[in-house]
Amino acid sequence: MRDKHEPHGAFVERLEWQIAGEVRRRNRPAEPPRWPLRSRRSIAVAAAGLALVSMGLGGAVVAAAYRAQNSEQRDQVAAVYQLRLALAQKTLAAAADTLRLTERNVSIGMATQTDALEAQSKVSGAQAGVRSLELQLEEVRLTGREPSNEISSPLVSGRDFVGERLRNDITVPRNALSIAQRQLLGVQRRVDVGVADATDLDVARAKVVELQAAVVGFERKIEIRQRFLKGEIDSVQADLRVLEGEAEQRRSTLAPKVDLARRQVDQTARRVKVGVAQSVDLAEATLRLQQLEADLAKADLDLAVIRRRLAGGD
Repeated sequence: MRDKHEPHGAFVERLEWQIAGEVRRRNRPAEPPRWPLRSRRSIAVAAAGLALVSMGLGGAVVAAAYRAQNSEQRDQVAAVYQLRLALAQKTLAAAADTLRLTERNVSIGMATQTDALEAQSKVSGAQAGVRSLELQLEEVRLTGREPSNEISSPLVSGRDFVGERLRNDITVPRNALSIAQRQLLGVQRRVDVGVADATDLDVARAKVVELQAAVVGFERKIEIRQRFLKGEIDSVQADLRVLEGEAEQRRSTLAPKVDLARRQVDQTARRVKVGVAQSVDLAEATLRLQQLEADLAKADLDLAVIRRRLAGGD
């Protein structure tokens, strides 16, 4: 008789088959899950979206950092010009105080009218300096960088800062010219009555010529600027025209100085001859003349080179 505790044969066979199946299942390599086609597309779309979001976030971070850097640079440059403006305003205030004091002294006979004219000239110059710095500060706040004074600079937010500064700066030589012309008349009257030397008259005339050349120089730059903005000339031509004008201005300023220096050499030579001047005085006057002649020759050369380039030469 079979022991009731002994396993039944069929039971043993079924158990062995289950164990073998489990072993085979565990020993099989794992296969990747087979996602439905829709699931694959969803994953691709999600991945692409994640990439775009990451790129967007990265770009936003870079843009924010760039804006912060530009803002910091703008603040730094603006702070420099704000300080310059404050100093210019103090200079203007001091010049105005000096003018008021000078005018008071003129009224009581303690200063001359020439002193008052010179004080007025300093006030005019200081006023132009303040306005110039105000314009530069406005440009810095718009661009975040140093102001550009090139005649071929582009507009800034539709505004011509270069032209505005030129029209402001021209007031300095114009005011100085007006004063110099009045001073020239005063020197002429003193020479006529014999209380001033003819050399003083030559010096006053040379100063008027120099200031006239400065005014013409500014007027020419303003004209070139307008032609550039209208597209009549390109940036290269505009810059060359400015250099041409500056060379002409130097030449027109130096020419009367050379003539004056020559007369001073002749006058000094006569004084040495009669014993009222020393030879060292003549040597100094001659050296001054030679330096001015060299400067004039350099201005002539510069002008010739610039005009050749404007004509299309090398």
